[in-house]
Amino acid sequence: MAEVTVYTTSTCPWCLKLKDFLQDEGIPFDEVNVGLDSAGAKRMVEITGQRSVPVTTIGDQIIIGYDPEGIREILNSSEG
Repeated sequence: MAEVTVYTTSTCPWCLKLKDFLQDEGIPFDEVNVGLDSAGAKRMVEITGQRSVPVTTIGDQIIIGYDPEGIREILNSSEG
């Protein structure tokens, strides 16, 4: 399975929803709280060109916002 990283903040309700989705689906992920991790925040902006969260990276694919179907689609295509 491709490596999944989720960029979040502590106050973002969509971030919480995304993390709940990933946990419910049994999808392992690394979390970078950009509110607490300035290097992580800089990396997220370099990758996406924006500061809004949540952002999910799956390998070299980027999903901006809460998009469970997009995440499933990328993970399913990377398993094939």
